[in-house]
Amino acid sequence: MPVDPMVFPVPSRLLLLLTLFGLTFGLTLAGILARPIESLSLFWPVNAVLAGVLLRNPRHASTGGFALVYLGMVAADFACGSSWKPALWFNLCNLGAIVSIWYLMSRLPRIHRRLRTPHGTLCLFAACGAGAMVAASLACIVAAPWFEQSVRATWLAWFSEQFSTSVLVLPLLLTAPSPRALGRSNTQPIRLAPLLVLMLSLALSIGFGGPGAIAFPIAALLWCALIYSPFFVSVLTLIAGSTLIVAVAQNLVHFIVPQSEPGVTTLMSARLGIAMLVLGPLVVACVSHANRGLMARLEHQATIDHLTGALTRSAFTRRANALLDSRVLHTPHAPLTLMMLDIDHFKHINDQHGHAVGDQVLQQFALTLQEQLHEGELFARLGGEEFAIIVPGLAPELAQFSAERLRRAVQDLRISQAELQLTITVSIGLAGCTDATQSPPLDVLLAQADQALYRAKAQGRNRIEHAEGLRQRG
Repeated sequence: MPVDPMVFPVPSRLLLLLTLFGLTFGLTLAGILARPIESLSLFWPVNAVLAGVLLRNPRHASTGGFALVYLGMVAADFACGSSWKPALWFNLCNLGAIVSIWYLMSRLPRIHRRLRTPHGTLCLFAACGAGAMVAASLACIVAAPWFEQSVRATWLAWFSEQFSTSVLVLPLLLTAPSPRALGRSNTQPIRLAPLLVLMLSLALSIGFGGPGAIAFPIAALLWCALIYSPFFVSVLTLIAGSTLIVAVAQNLVHFIVPQSEPGVTTLMSARLGIAMLVLGPLVVACVSHANRGLMARLEHQATIDHLTGALTRSAFTRRANALLDSRVLHTPHAPLTLMMLDIDHFKHINDQHGHAVGDQVLQQFALTLQEQLHEGELFARLGGEEFAIIVPGLAPELAQFSAERLRRAVQDLRISQAELQLTITVSIGLAGCTDATQSPPLDVLLAQADQALYRAKAQGRNRIEHAEGLRQRG
């Protein structure tokens, strides 16, 4: 009996909304409990975290989702004994920051929103600034009765805290890899030198002190940005920025601001300065990551044939020469076989069925051979329908069985294209060196294998021939 596909989404949607409410409630409760008594928080990461969660999960960013966020924050205030008026008005300011950041960042393409470009990082700083302005302005309008400071001081206090915290926290959430990406990533050892230098620079900031001390870690952060991923750099900027803000708040760096501007405090100035300092490392991290990705793609294009997935001729030449050089230096008595393979009557396939079918034949042929190969064997497309395989550790006079296995796999291949069914065959020429012979140059091996391949073609195709002077077994 068919099942109505609309039966299950409602509970699933409800669970997601309850999760959003619970996350908001928990984050707000933790922020309230960590807040000094009768004072604004040194850090209030709730707004930045929720903005990041909504940007990473757009289906939550609805009217109902924002309403649940607001209710979650108000409920946490009530749970801590706050009266209803400050709970409603203060959290309206927080909601204003969340909505502003979300709205501005959600307008960007995904590549910018995930901070994979310098443009995205600059837009994030602008969005954090706008969100902080909205929160600070609302605080001056609706929350002024609960502050003893002037309107100017209230605005600066809210803006500096909201801006600095958002700039430190949001990049971490927006660049965080998904669980699926983590599963695909290759674990590589982390270079410790930049990390150690960063820790040392933070220690020097606290030990040396003075207004300039907040700039000490910038060189180490830039070094980290050249080495690490944007996500890890975001983690480091959060750690460095938070450490400096706490150090300033606790007067550990003796950061003094001349009071020429009424309402400007040491902590406000430090927050804004630290927030601006992390812009450089984040932009550099994005540029460096993009360059590494570009170089990896260029390397892949130069190494792997885009149609068949085999090595390109130039990549094969480099690796084969390295293999032959290694044989000379380390294993001079190790045998080696080079196979030259050519699809029979491939020109006829292209002429009769078109190049699209020909490409399909090349792809299926290459895939069939790759399934038969073992680790350490080099497989390359030399051009057109001609391929080469190097099998280290196998003497050419003993390679008949391996070559026959490849020939049969190709002969048994059935290629379907629309209503067309094709079968193909391959001719193979063998050359190489035994344990008693020196490694000839690669171009000599290729020429010998090519001559053997020519004889296989001349003697009827779909067969294997050895280079002159090699004894055939099979």
